[in-house]
Amino acid sequence: MSINIIKDPSDARLDIILVSGLKIDQKDWTSAENSIFWPEKLLATQIPKARILVFEYDEDLTLDVFWNKRDLISSNSDDLVNSLMDERRGEKAERPLVFIAHCLGGLVVENALMRANKNEKKRQLVTCAIGLLLLGTPHYQSATLSQAKKYFQLAQKDVPSDSDLQALSKHVLAIPQSFAEFIQSNPINVESFYEGAPVIIADDQEIELVEESLAKLPGDFPDPTMLKGNHHSMSRFESERDKDYKNVSRVLADWVEDLPQPEEKGTTNNISNASFSGSTNYGYQLGQNTGTQSGFTFGAR
Repeated sequence: MSINIIKDPSDARLDIILVSGLKIDQKDWTSAENSIFWPEKLLATQIPKARILVFEYDEDLTLDVFWNKRDLISSNSDDLVNSLMDERRGEKAERPLVFIAHCLGGLVVENALMRANKNEKKRQLVTCAIGLLLLGTPHYQSATLSQAKKYFQLAQKDVPSDSDLQALSKHVLAIPQSFAEFIQSNPINVESFYEGAPVIIADDQEIELVEESLAKLPGDFPDPTMLKGNHHSMSRFESERDKDYKNVSRVLADWVEDLPQPEEKGTTNNISNASFSGSTNYGYQLGQNTGTQSGFTFGAR
């Protein structure tokens, strides 16, 4: 496992890391029409004081990682945490942290945060995490587990019976409810999106892998937002004018605007105005914000 650094400005005050899900034909985070790698071409311009990172698996995620009697999800979750720990040393360890995850990669992130919280040295990642943006991440429960068969259809694999699927889904089923309870005591902004168009598979069959009900976390959480793209294209944007990109980037902009910023190096609980193009906003104290954070500047939105 490794982390690819896409943009690392010298005045970075925020880390944004992208975590992909199941591997499909096209390069992750890259649009089909003009091959726009939007974390570099769009996001880095909109949030110039963010260091942008992409988590890369040693091997492509497969269905077997998630639907397996062994807990292979946690292996990938631990690799994500350890890779982030390596990249966030010294003053970088105190930076606010935002996760953007697509598909089943969202379950890897949710599981990673819960596991990091159990380790004293890794817990700082959790205290620095200010937001998790989920693009088409399913939150299966027993009553909705049958919808997981769509992933097997997409991968052109044998679809398991209901009983076999239940036996293989112990770890997939455990994460959503546990994470919903976890963020009640570890406040992290979570914003979920679901696909508005189907994916066409064999024999021109159309399927929507993650519908609205699946994208929502269990319990009293905000309803997910629909993006017009299908499960593949919802994580790939052509331009800053793309409506789906605007819906996603607006959430990131709001989170960054809410960040506190000490007026002087080394001060705590001392918040000043955050400066943005066209507006002035006030952050709030998240706790444990020390060091040298300074203002964040956005381009026009």
